[in-house]
Amino acid sequence: MDDDLTRTRPRRPGDGPGADGADAAPDLYLRLVFSEGRQPLGDGGGGALVDGVRWLDKGQRHVLGRGPDGASDVALPWDAWASRRHASAGMFAFGDERGVLVEDLGSSNGTFLDGAPVAGQTVARPGQVLRVGSSLFVVGAARRDEPASDVPAALHARAPAMRTLWRRARAVAGTEDPALLLGEPGTGKTLVARLLHEHSRRAGGPFIVLNSSAIPLHLEEATLFGVVPGFIPSVKQKTGLLTLAKGGTLFLDELADMPPIAQAKLLDAFDPTHRSFLPVGATQRVPTECRLVCATNRDVFALAAQGELRRDLVSRLAVGQLAVPPLRERREDIVPLYEAAVARAQLPADRAALSVEAAEALLLSRWTENVRGLESLVRQLVHGASPTPELIRAHADRGHAEGAIEPERTQAAPGSSEATAPRGAARALPAAPTAATVRWPPTPLEWFALLEAHQWQVAAIGDALEMRRETIARALTRTFGAGGKAAAQRAFEAWVATGVVPEGGEDA
Repeated sequence: MDDDLTRTRPRRPGDGPGADGADAAPDLYLRLVFSEGRQPLGDGGGGALVDGVRWLDKGQRHVLGRGPDGASDVALPWDAWASRRHASAGMFAFGDERGVLVEDLGSSNGTFLDGAPVAGQTVARPGQVLRVGSSLFVVGAARRDEPASDVPAALHARAPAMRTLWRRARAVAGTEDPALLLGEPGTGKTLVARLLHEHSRRAGGPFIVLNSSAIPLHLEEATLFGVVPGFIPSVKQKTGLLTLAKGGTLFLDELADMPPIAQAKLLDAFDPTHRSFLPVGATQRVPTECRLVCATNRDVFALAAQGELRRDLVSRLAVGQLAVPPLRERREDIVPLYEAAVARAQLPADRAALSVEAAEALLLSRWTENVRGLESLVRQLVHGASPTPELIRAHADRGHAEGAIEPERTQAAPGSSEATAPRGAARALPAAPTAATVRWPPTPLEWFALLEAHQWQVAAIGDALEMRRETIARALTRTFGAGGKAAAQRAFEAWVATGVVPEGGEDA
């Protein structure tokens, strides 16, 4: 297997350092983000995990389990669901393909990648979730020699995407240029805007926030730039937000909803040649003494092309453009963000404690509402709900019909066996038993139907049959022999190929 780990393209004559992408490519690692019953996560395995991270060394195979022997292996001695030598992981390179080569080593409870069982060797890519026993790892890619960054604790930024965002944000914060934050709803653009302010030269001044879609009709100019006394009889003297933000930052959210007249005056107020504005009814311009930060969840460049946003305003704001990644692209941050939300809600630990299945659902969901959706989930726990996988998936994927897991990201290694158990077998299976119809123990074909119907996840079968996971695992072992689910996988593949049902089953 080790030969598969390092099959990189030979260096061609004339290639400079890193020309084949191998030297310049980021390093790969596994980050332990959850382990049932172990808090806090930290060093383990004789130093193999540092801050929860195991960097993968080129050409080296790292064994994960309850008691592996090697100094570079990852030991999980507290994990009762992990086998002694459960799975292995190593850096994989084949041409331009890079990832982590994962192999189940005949574990009792199976190894899973993004919720799908691993059979043979499977290539895991950055962002995917690996389950070993009751421990969850996220595959990551970053420069190992990258200097430590002073990322604010409020961002909970472990994921490379967020650390990259913050490095760029710090550079933007050190200037006086306007900034434009782009990202889906709920990604935390307001928090990033506040951090930009706090790390700028204007940190001692006010941070004024306005949702552009909430400006009263026909009062856009008055709200932003102010009104001189008596000019509009129905409006009392009004100090504009640009004046209130003097010495600080004005943050305009939902920029795409700003009326055209306000866009034009805003552009004029922040013109670098004069930086001043004219309050409504005034005859003398007032200096603009604040910084402008805007945000939107819409495509500003498409809106500018359609005439809904001023091109010149977008062009000026884009100088400090920052894209805030969605939660599904920063899976390493999801559990810390959940724990932070639980702490703010002052929930008792037992009310918010996650099973490994619930934590896996937390990591694999699409989070259509992003961090805002995570906060909303925690509020449901405050109101008495329990953090079950079903509640998490239903809440996190609201409005997204495709569900949480994206199985197309799982790919078998060249020359290896299939990455997951067979799907859509041509041979007919009976209907999967339910809690009301199950005969105990199920026949082998009924087991196959259950395993197929529940993506080969023992915990999901337990939920469907209203039984403990341990009961399901023991019954699989009694039916198919040592190895339990792994033995069932082998029996299933043999049945698909030959039609021969294991002893005790029915004819195909």
